[in-house]
Amino acid sequence: MSTHSHEDFPEDEFDRAGRDRNPQGVHRSPRPLWHALAPIVAVVVLAPLLAWGAITLLGNTGDAAPTASATATTEPSPAAAETAEAAPETPTAEPTPEPSPTPEATAEPTEEPTKEEPTPAVKYSAQIAVLNGAGINGLAGDLVAELSSEGFSGGAAADYRSAAPASTTLYYNNAELKATAQQVAKVLGISNIVESASATANSDIAIVVRGDYN
Repeated sequence: MSTHSHEDFPEDEFDRAGRDRNPQGVHRSPRPLWHALAPIVAVVVLAPLLAWGAITLLGNTGDAAPTASATATTEPSPAAAETAEAAPETPTAEPTPEPSPTPEATAEPTEEPTKEEPTPAVKYSAQIAVLNGAGINGLAGDLVAELSSEGFSGGAAADYRSAAPASTTLYYNNAELKATAQQVAKVLGISNIVESASATANSDIAIVVRGDYN
């Protein structure tokens, strides 16, 4: 078996195609240093920058929401402000003052009314002696009749011979008969009234009629 070098044959198209397919990278120029350092620089420098930017962005986003909410809460809308101005203010109810304790009324000593002595009643059944000392016939009887018409039932007429008294006088026996004596004197029109137990020994009231009696 003979051995021939490829140089012994003329170059054909296959030889040219194989030459063209030879590796090209072996003959490239070396890469610059910054090409190798670029990825490292990107990781070391850009990663912190990106992280800082993300944190800043998240922080600003978190602060913005409360600020907007606070602004919306504290600043009322123009329509709400107009409504608040138009609404009348409701007056606040004043506290009701507590009633002050009422001082106890001091009982003032009351004066007992003066007891008035009861006025003695008129005794219409009193024994009344009408004594005629005027010398006028029938005068004593007329006076007894007049007393009877006024309700006095105990009258009796008689003549009188003694000189005293000189003028017409009405005598009554005691103080209890004073009211009765005054009423009898009023009926007969006698002004001279005397309390005398001796002059009325036989009666409650004795009337001596003299000539001065009208």
